[in-house]
Amino acid sequence: MKMKLRYFLAGIMTAIITVPTFADPVERNIAPELTVPKALKLLQSQGYHDFRKIKVEREDHEIEVEARNADGHRVEIELDLFSGKIIDIERD
Repeated sequence: MKMKLRYFLAGIMTAIITVPTFADPVERNIAPELTVPKALKLLQSQGYHDFRKIKVEREDHEIEVEARNADGHRVEIELDLFSGKIIDIERD
């Protein structure tokens, strides 16, 4: 009886140890968050200026910036928080 119990417990321990774990689907450690100064420099290099409202939306993984484009029109830009890629531009 003791032998059966030992094998039973060993089987349970093996099952517990080998249960797969699942990581958060968003791997934040792959790329660090873009800082606001870096985001503004990136936008400035693309012709945007007169930055007004800057909002970091960590839950949505984006930075929202109100600025003016090269033609002087007011725009709202959404940047990916990790890559800096422009997701959307809305013009007033």
